[in-house]
This record gives sequence, C-alpha cells and structure tokens, in this order.
Amino acid sequence: MFKAAAVAGFLLASAVPAMASAADDVIVSVVPDAGLAASALLAHDFDKAARKLQAVWPDTINDPARLINLGNAYAGMGRTSDAREAYAAVSRVPDMTLVLADGSEESSRSIAQRASARLNTSYAMR
Repeated sequence: MFKAAAVAGFLLASAVPAMASAADDVIVSVVPDAGLAASALLAHDFDKAARKLQAVWPDTINDPARLINLGNAYAGMGRTSDAREAYAAVSRVPDMTLVLADGSEESSRSIAQRASARLNTSYAMR
C-alpha cells in the first residue's frame, strides 16, 4: 500500500447526516481543488458534491478517496443503492492507505466496508 496523502493532500474526516457517527469514515481533502468535493461535503451540499465526484478524470478513476466521498454524497442524498455501489467499487481498485484528520491511517477498503455497513444499519432502523 502507499500513502494517498502524497497525492491528494492531508485528508480530513467529517460526519454525513445519513451516516450517524461516521465521522472517521468520510474522507475529504483539505487541499483546494483536489477533486474530492471537500467544501461541498462539509457544507452538506451533497448534490454539488455528487456532480463534482461523478466527473471522472483518467487520474481519478481508481481513486478510492473519490469513490468513498461519492458514496458519502449519495448517502447524504438518500440514494442508498448508489452509495452502496460506490463503496463496493473501492474493493475493485487498488487499496490505499488514507490519512484521517486525527492522524490515523487506515485502508481505503476498511473505510468503505464500514461505511457500507452503516448504510445497512440505517436501513434496518427505518
């Protein structure tokens, strides 16, 4: 595994309303224009975040941070099926170590799996 922070900048965690207590799972870059829709996610503007993250550039197609944030945007919009697919796509791209806001490092796959599990939990609670 290699450090995503070198490519995408230091990563920050933030909570998404549709995923209660998922603060450690939402990966957004604090680097302006890093392509991870940080400001839109932090502002809970999930539509804007999804639009930005759906635009795939050759260098971001296999970016697990983009896929996780796309899943988070979909989850915030209530599009559970789309969120689940975005999280599942992380298992089909190279695994990366992501640096979270608290300085901890974690596998992109474990972050995506935990986020997906929260979708299942929130659905079951309805």
